[in-house]
Parts: sequence; structure tokens; C-alpha cells
Amino acid sequence: MTINATPVSELAPVPGPLPVPVFRRVQILHLPRSPKVIAGLVILAVFGVVAIIGRWLEPYSPNATDTQHWIQRVLVEGTGPGTNFPANYYPLPLPPSAAHWLGTTVFAQDVWSQLLASTQATLFVGLLAAAIATVLSVLIGVTAGYLGGNADEGLSLFSNVFLAIPGLPLLIVLADYVPSAGTSVLLVAAIIAVTAWAYSARVLRAQTLSLRNRDFVEAARVSGERPLRIILVEVLPNLVPIVAASFLFTTLYAIGAYVAIAFLGLAGSPTSSPPGLWNWGEMLRQAFANNGVRSGWWWWWAPPGICVAALGTGLALLNFGVDEFINPRLRSAGLSRKAARKAGISLRSTLGITPVVRPMPAIASTAPDEAADKVLEIRGFSVDYGYGEEAVHAVVDCNLVLRRGQVMGLAGESGSGKTTLAMAAIRLLRAPGVITAGEVLFHSRPKSGDGPRGTIDLLASGEEQMRAVRWSEISVVLQSALNSLNPVLTIGAQFDDLLRVHRPQLSRADRWQRSGELLEMVGISADRLRSYTHELSGGRRQRALNPSALALEPPGRRPGHPTTAPAHATSREILEELIGLRDRLGFAALFITHDLSLLVELADEITVMYAGRLMERAPAVSLFRSPRLPYTHGLLNCFPPMHGARRPMAGIAGSHLVLLATFIAW
Repeated sequence: MTINATPVSELAPVPGPLPVPVFRRVQILHLPRSPKVIAGLVILAVFGVVAIIGRWLEPYSPNATDTQHWIQRVLVEGTGPGTNFPANYYPLPLPPSAAHWLGTTVFAQDVWSQLLASTQATLFVGLLAAAIATVLSVLIGVTAGYLGGNADEGLSLFSNVFLAIPGLPLLIVLADYVPSAGTSVLLVAAIIAVTAWAYSARVLRAQTLSLRNRDFVEAARVSGERPLRIILVEVLPNLVPIVAASFLFTTLYAIGAYVAIAFLGLAGSPTSSPPGLWNWGEMLRQAFANNGVRSGWWWWWAPPGICVAALGTGLALLNFGVDEFINPRLRSAGLSRKAARKAGISLRSTLGITPVVRPMPAIASTAPDEAADKVLEIRGFSVDYGYGEEAVHAVVDCNLVLRRGQVMGLAGESGSGKTTLAMAAIRLLRAPGVITAGEVLFHSRPKSGDGPRGTIDLLASGEEQMRAVRWSEISVVLQSALNSLNPVLTIGAQFDDLLRVHRPQLSRADRWQRSGELLEMVGISADRLRSYTHELSGGRRQRALNPSALALEPPGRRPGHPTTAPAHATSREILEELIGLRDRLGFAALFITHDLSLLVELADEITVMYAGRLMERAPAVSLFRSPRLPYTHGLLNCFPPMHGARRPMAGIAGSHLVLLATFIAW
């Protein structure tokens, strides 16, 4: 076989068909499709329209008395006209009629007109108070969380004082201290906002504390961005779902608070001087004060009560869709579920189990001598993000066999589908990932004697079977050790959790002894079992992950970029330990990395992945010496040489394949 040694950058491109221009519509923001959210939006829209145009729809003035239909009854029989005794009269409200759709009050005032006027004031006060409280909570909470130090202590103390004071008594005191508060929407909204901002500020402060040390915030500081810009551009956008949910909750609280103080008579009466605002609380106060409930005059007190309940329900339903509407990842998952429902497929699955939407194939029989050395078989495997026309085809028709004692390398550029393939094969791919075709067969031969045995179709397995297989038969070393280890638990506690779940017959002392043996296996003292994650260096954290994956001696192992964080020398030591452990324990490993030159030294066989497809597979030495594809050649030569003359680095001409076949605009 003759190999062309010409660099890939110097090869002439192969002639192909002329590109056809594709005109794509700009993808705009998708609205939530959840029935709960739609119902919430409809309810709020109705109240919003009524609040805006309701005053023009009032058939009567809310304060006007309909003297023509005012029914007055004699309080004491034998008095009044025709007698020698003057009469005392009491009015009676009219039930709903064509003249008065919701009847009248005892003062012959139209309830429908009062309800329209009350909706405007109640809704405007609630929204305005929520806006003021949300602005205060963002200013104080985010500023305290980001700045820290004395600023954090002072602002936190300020908010804690308001949290310590009971909200309703404080609201009553403020409303009573400002007797004219009920005459102004802005004034009553400000009073309510003073009692509503502190809790949201505490939540935002806690979230900001967790965000301010993230890598993207550190990168913004290194680039020289000012604190104000970092807060507005880097931190605050990540808090938008919390801010939006806080706004909706505060709106509901503000409406309830306004109704409460009006019911207590602290929001001013529309007939007093200066006149207050009609609101739902005032309607309820007048109905209760004039025995509307005991007398059975439901049309007087029921409508404002129903409005309070309906508006609260609408706000609660809308709160369900805040994250889906704002978070792009959840928004994509929602669209995926919608497309799947159209196809009659349910994507509802248990957390930690990737849904499978493919016909259940019959497991092909495998000859005993063939299956003897196989650990994992992947056949015709396809994975999409989304479903239907909105799907991103991330893995397409992949076939792969991992044999016992073998280290298989899976290489490719970022976005080629390596991690998607591996995580979906063991059903750990998160939404909106969907397995659309193929089968994954695991040939289990547990060394410990317990656990499932024989050929297991992982795509047909339920939650309990997957839980039994994972870690005892298949383990995973994730990319970032710092994120994979729990920062609030010691290393020993995390090993103990693993052994207690899968080896319940071991005593606590035996589990501790086994944990120490695992650490010493990779050159870490057993004393480190009492250490927390932050007390270990990057290399030691990565080393601690490796024995955790081998704690139950699984035959299959999937290291995902296991040398991402440590320095080059430490990475070399970790890889040497992996090879040594493989030789001692005989496990099989699927090693995922961008570094093809590294796999040549580590793997027995290498598979190259590009645009969701497995393009080339060969023994490591053969692939290094004679790669068949220009893409593989480019991966092998994408690192500058450590010795010899320098030469310019050149990438492969062209661009990555577009995985998204269709753009859908709503």
C-alpha cells in the first residue's frame, strides 16, 4: 500500500458539485408550548385587558346609587307609612339581572362596575410593587454577593433586618402611618414593596456568590472588564430565571398584601375624603361589613374572591414556564417533546435514563466464541438532540465493539459526537438527547459473582437494571475531577457511599479499608480519605477519580478526557497508572480525547469520529503509520513537533458538517 506523504494543507481539493444556496429563515425566540404556561398567559391576558380598558366598559359609576332599583325594607313591622310611628329602613341588594350583570350592593351600587374599577387598581399595584421590590432585590442582593467583604456584610445585615420583621404587621404600620396611601397607586405600591424585597435579595445573593468565582467571570476580570459591566453582562443574565420567578412571586404577594390592608380598612375608602381606590379588598370589606356572607348575597363578595384566586393561579402557572422560556437548553428540550408528541412518542423518562425512541430489535444471536471476548457492542447507533424536523443528528449509524482487556481510543475534534456516543450508550445523556436507532449490548461477566450476568440490552433496560449495571459493571471517569467530586464530602465518604450501595455486605470498617487500598493503588496515602476535594491538587483529584471507577472492579470503563486539568508531567503519570491498572485488573476502556497522538501510545485500537460518524478504525500502530483519511492525517499532525525544525501548522480546508438539517422558525 502506497501512502501519499504530501501534507493535507497542500492537497488539491477534490472537485464536487457546486454548492446550492440555501435560504434559511432567521430562528426567532420560541414561545413556551406547555399547556400550563398557555393557560397562565391566557388568564393574565384577560386580566390585563380588563385592567386597561375596564374603566371604559363600566355601565355605571362605581360610587353611583341606582335609586330607581333601590329596595328598602321596613326594619320593624308596624312602623312606616299608614302608621303613627316613623320607620327605620334597611336596603336590600339586587341579584344579577339584565340591568346589573353582577347585581348590586346594599347601597344600590353596581357590582360589575366596581369589579372593573377594582381590577385596574389591584393589578397595577401588584405589578408596580413587584417591579420596585425586584429592582431593590437585584441591586442589593447581586451587589452584596459580587462585591463581598464589608459591602456584603452591610447589605446582608440590612436585608436581614427586614427579614426579621414580620411582613404583615410592618405593612399595617406603614399603611396606617400614611393615611393618604390608598389614594395613589405609586404610594401604596412603594409601601408594599418595602416589605417584599428582602427574601428575593437573599436568594440572589446566594446565587451570585456561586457565580462570581466561575471561570467565565474570572476570564472577564482578567480581560479588564469593570465590576459594573461584569455584573450586568456576565452575572445578571445567568440570574434572569430567578429574577423572573421572583417577580411573579412578588406580584402575587403584593396583590395579596393590597387586598389584606384594604380588607382591614387601611387603604382608604372610595367614598372618603380624599377618596381611595376601588380594589378587590375594599369590595370584600364592604360585603363582610354589611353581612353579605351571612345573608347569602354571593354576587357581592364572590366575584372579587374568585378574581384573587384566578389571578394567583395564572401567575403560578406562568411560573412553570419561566425557566423553559429563558433557558435555551430547556427551551430546546420543550420543542423536542412537542415534536415527539406529534409523532405519538413519549419522551418522559426517569432522571438519569436517556429516552429511547426506536423499534425494539431482536437481539442477534452471537456465537459463544465471538461473545467470549466482547464487553460492549454498539450496532447501528444513532442519537439526536430533539426529535423530528427540529432534531440535531449528533450520532449517526455507529458500530463499535469493545473487547475484554482492550483499550480503545475514540478521537475527533470538538463537536464530532464522541461524548454524546459514549454517554448515550450507557443512557446518561441528558435532555434533549434522544436515542433514535440501534442497540447497545453489554456482555456481563461480574468478577464478584453478584449482579446481572449474560447479554444485557442497555437500551431495553429499566431503571433498576441500569442502576445495577452502572459502576459495578460499567464505570465512568468524567472530564473535570473538581466537578465530579462532591466538595462538601470527604474523599472517604464518597468512596463509602459507592461501596455501601453496591457492596452492602461489607461492614463500615471493610469499606474504609477498601477505600484506603484504592487510593494507595494510585500512589495516594490512605490518610487522604479524610481530605476534602479542595485540599487535593489537580493531579491528585484526577488520580482519586480513577480508583473510584475501579472500586467494584468493572470489566468496562469509559474515561472521558481523564487528563484535562493536570500538567503534562502529571498527565503522563496518570496515563501510566491507567495502563498498569489495566494490566493488573484486566478491564476494558473506551478512552475519549482530542489528542490522537496520545492515543497512539495508550490505545490498542483507535476509532476516528467526524460529524457524528465513525470514519476510520484501525490498530493504533497501523493508524499512526498509514492513516487512510486526510482528516485522520490532520488530527495526527495538529500538534507542533517537540523537536526539529519548526513548520507552519495548517488545518483541513473546509468547515465542519452542518448537523442541523432544518431550521424551523416559529
